[in-house]
Amino acid sequence: MTYRVEISEGQGVSVSAGIMGSNLEMGIFTNRVLLSERLDNPKFAGPEGPSGIAPGWLPRGLHYGPGQYKLVQGMGMNGGEAQLVLVYADRSSGSLLQTGRKIKAGERLEAEIWAMVRHQPATIEVSLRPLAASAPDYCVQQLKIDSAYWKKYTVVLDCPASDPEAVFVVAVQGPGAVYFDQIHLRPLNEPGVNQELQELINSLELPNLRFPGGCTSVSYHWRKGTGPVHLREVCQDPVNKGRLEYDFGFEEYLEMCCKHGIQPFLAINIGTGTPDEAGEWAQYCTDWYSQRGIEPPVIYFQMGNEHYGRWELAHMDAAMYVQALQAFVPRVRQGYAKARIVVLGEPISIGVWQPDSLWREEVLKEAKELFDVISLNRYKGQWHVEPEKQMINAADSAQKIVTDLRELIADCRKHGSSARVALTEWNYWTTASHWDGKDFYEPDDVRHGMFYVGMIQALARLAPDMEVANYYHLINIMGMVRNDNSEISETSIAKLYRLYRPVFPGEMVPVKLEQPEWEDGAQMVDAFAIRSKGSLWLYLSNRSSCRSAKVELPSLEWRSANKMSAKDTNSPMEITEPPSAGAAVELPPLSLIRIEF
Repeated sequence: MTYRVEISEGQGVSVSAGIMGSNLEMGIFTNRVLLSERLDNPKFAGPEGPSGIAPGWLPRGLHYGPGQYKLVQGMGMNGGEAQLVLVYADRSSGSLLQTGRKIKAGERLEAEIWAMVRHQPATIEVSLRPLAASAPDYCVQQLKIDSAYWKKYTVVLDCPASDPEAVFVVAVQGPGAVYFDQIHLRPLNEPGVNQELQELINSLELPNLRFPGGCTSVSYHWRKGTGPVHLREVCQDPVNKGRLEYDFGFEEYLEMCCKHGIQPFLAINIGTGTPDEAGEWAQYCTDWYSQRGIEPPVIYFQMGNEHYGRWELAHMDAAMYVQALQAFVPRVRQGYAKARIVVLGEPISIGVWQPDSLWREEVLKEAKELFDVISLNRYKGQWHVEPEKQMINAADSAQKIVTDLRELIADCRKHGSSARVALTEWNYWTTASHWDGKDFYEPDDVRHGMFYVGMIQALARLAPDMEVANYYHLINIMGMVRNDNSEISETSIAKLYRLYRPVFPGEMVPVKLEQPEWEDGAQMVDAFAIRSKGSLWLYLSNRSSCRSAKVELPSLEWRSANKMSAKDTNSPMEITEPPSAGAAVELPPLSLIRIEF
């Protein structure tokens, strides 16, 4: 089948780079992967198990005669728990360990241990060893714990071998009573954020990054993520039913945004937070930039998250939300002069004891003077056994989201609001679940890839009304980037992102591409053109799983070309050999070509 693409020579519409944003939700699947930390639950957050040990930690043996373990409430430096290891007898020991610690040959790891003793000094052994019980240790270091108050001790462990199942052990050599507030294992000279991950995030040149969620924002208290990291507490998260850790907190987020040129996008805690807390957060941002002599950027402050949904911890109807806006927004604007306020624009609030009620209409009637941007969250994706129908669904899903956004824009204008629109969460959701124990992943396949392609191009076509969009998620959970036990990798979504990011901001150019309907109104081939950085960029995609397409091109001089394609609908999109310059290009099934003229 042959298509011909025609590109308009007239003036186009400016498209913001903001549509290439992402989310960073601080929940149970994200906290640990941002850090260089190699251990689970390093701060010994409870509750204790039958052995008297904090979750994530194990004793070395099942016989407790020589010693005892107890998670003691209130003994920690931040008022939380501390792990007691009490060894009664000489030539006995009590050990805390974690299995499945991935190490690499030649690595130098640092163990940071905050500990104190009772009665008399005690000796501890810190080691890495194989999982096999009788095998010799990889490396062992000894420490003398000599203080009856909290003190930091460190040792360096040199890894002689690579082992994905290594065991990390801290053993108290008896007799002695030692309290542990926290134990960390990190690469030497890498005390905080995972540096490889930071470099990858920097290379993405994210325009904006929404933080700290998501549903998590309703239980997130920003102050807990400031100050010395070793004093930050570990909290229970009522949203995700797990630990809410603040070692990567608001300070680390703001530093990352400042260092890498990312525009901050904050989700305000309307639920377990208060208007005063929100106003103090905004003021903290003002002071943070002022103290560093940095010109404060425009910051998005989103007022809550999905409060219209009965799944949300702070579910409410529209009248309650308007009341919240009237309380929170003035405090935020007072605290931060360049605040850009984002509100929720769903059509309805889903009832619990009461019927469903109108949400958007109430917000536009009663609160349109309070906000600058109004947003939706959208996830699409249905399961189809037939590959071609699955790809049609991916294309159709993007168009359905666009329809919802167009209705949102129309409703704003009908009510006299000039607000721009946002899509603050979006993805193609087919497999991730809360019960499968697989950390909420979506498959890295062409279905998701072609949905991503369709969405970026569709969002650009909504300019200038579309201001900002945030793909869900940046790291792991349904994410662009993966950190699997310190193995950092990119998904095909990140590779697609890299094909689109350089052209935004840009001037979108109208494209004409005549073609028959594929099925259900969807188009098999999509064409998108944009002027940016002295070039004209043309993107051509073929969503079909089985049919090729030939596209005749305008008579323009080529500068470069890129191509991504997939073997089948279950495979990821990979970078493949680009086409040669010519009057036409062949689009194989499940492919994307970018041409720079």
